[in-house]
This record gives sequence, C-alpha cells and structure tokens, in this order.
Amino acid sequence: MDTALNTGRRDRVIVTGASSQLGVFLLPRLQAAGFRVLALSRNAPASPVDISESVRWLRSDKALAPACCLVSCGPLELARTLAEQTSGLQRVVAFSTSSVLTKARSDNPEESRQMAEILAHERLLRATCDIQGIALALIRPTMIYGCGLDRNISLLAAFGRRFGFIPVSSSAGGLRQPVHADDLAALALACLSSETALSLESVACGGSTLSYCKMMEKTAAAGGKDVSILKLNPRLFSFAASLASLVPGFKGLNPEMVRRQGRDMVFDDSELREKLNYQPRPFEPAPADLQVPGFARELQLTG
Repeated sequence: MDTALNTGRRDRVIVTGASSQLGVFLLPRLQAAGFRVLALSRNAPASPVDISESVRWLRSDKALAPACCLVSCGPLELARTLAEQTSGLQRVVAFSTSSVLTKARSDNPEESRQMAEILAHERLLRATCDIQGIALALIRPTMIYGCGLDRNISLLAAFGRRFGFIPVSSSAGGLRQPVHADDLAALALACLSSETALSLESVACGGSTLSYCKMMEKTAAAGGKDVSILKLNPRLFSFAASLASLVPGFKGLNPEMVRRQGRDMVFDDSELREKLNYQPRPFEPAPADLQVPGFARELQLTG
C-alpha cells in the first residue's frame, strides 16, 4: 500500500475531540497546512457547520466522507469505529495518555479500572489498524497544558488565583515532563506530513524535566498574581484529599494523587525526536497559556 499523501494537500482529515485542548491547536495547524478538516464533536449542531472553507464541524454519528487520515484527540473507541468504517484511510494518529504507564497499578481501584479500559481500547485500535492496513501512530502524552482546558496545570493555577496559594506535598520531589498542547498538535501534523507513514508507539514528553514542586512554582508564577506554594505533610494532605473528594466538583481527588507527587514520571521519547524532529518547548508557562488563543478560537464552535 502506497502511504505517501498528496503533496499538494487538500487531503481530508477527520479530527475527533476537535474541541479539546489538542483540537484547539490542531485545527489551525491543519488548515494552514492545506488539509480539509472534518471536526467531530458531540456538541456540534444536527446539521454540519462550515467554520471556514477548510473546517467543517459535525457530529460523530453522521455519515463521513472518505478521508486519508484520522487524528484522534477523543475516545479511542470512536477512533477504532472510524478506522473500521472510513474508506480511504491511510494514517491514524491517536492520542492516549502516559497515565496507562503510571496509574495502571494505582492503589485507587477506579484509577486502575480506567487505565485497564484505556489499554484495552489501545489494543483494539491497534488490531483494527493492522487488519485494515492503516499506519497507526499511538502517542501517549505526559501532563498536557497550554490553553486553560486541562485539569492539572490550569486548574491549579486557577486555585492559586482564587485562594492565593497552591498546596503541594512536602515530599513533592517527583520529576515531571509537562507538554504543551500546541507541541502535540505540531507532532500530529508531522505524522500526517511525513513522506512515508510511520507505525509507532511512544510517550510524548515536554521540553523540561523538573520536580513536581518546581512545576507548581512555575504554575503559580504564571497566574499573574502573588501566589505562594503551601507545603503540607503528606499524610495530612492525603487525608485532606480524601475529605475533599466528598465535595461536588472534587470527586476526582484521592490520596494516591498526593503520593504520586513524590514519584518520578519520566519517559524516553527519542523515537519521536529522531523520526519526526519533535522539539517540545521548555516548561515556562505564561498567562497566555491559561486561555484559548484568539486565532484558535476562530475555528471553534461558539454558543
């Protein structure tokens, strides 16, 4: 099978999770590269909406035209369905999560269940692509930030702005590699634009390796006001997390999150750097990284 794409572009690309933090940056990059984009969202109107000459929004349950590529920024089970049903598909770029490597044996039963489910969906997607002869690039990003839609960096920055501090464990020396969503969008485009299709599986890290505590210090500084870091005894913090999980809006908190602050979560993404010239930026968040940029908002659904 010839996997080289039309170098003149106008190839059609399906993007799931197009309103996610990855989709926010991916749509402008695809449009600038000359692709035609079918942006899928469960929040799209019943009838397709053309945001621009190159970007059409529609629901995932609508019949899709043939497409050369699929970028999955949403559920992997939807990616598998589309891989089975979309004619002409040559390449799939699917974003999963590095959490399958760090939470698979979590002491929290719900986290373990979720990771097992994601791994199962990865296997099914991989098998489907193998059967269909589709090149699959399965990417597992580390902690994503970049436009205020994440539930980690942006959420903690907002907490700091509201309360004047960000709580961390006094044992929060575990290493992290946070990655900007726009760098992942650039990576997806590189996968689609490579001369030949690549079948690979890799974690995608950011350009810095720093302690969890240092990461929070930089997050606090990005909030644009005087925000301090409050270091708490790990046991006390774990107990507080258990209590907070009973409050609506904080159900995702658990003691395991506190314990992970002291663990290294560092990965090797050299395959991406060597084969796709992946060069993620260092972690130096600014206020602009806590909101959707105007150029990207223009291609998103409103209302």
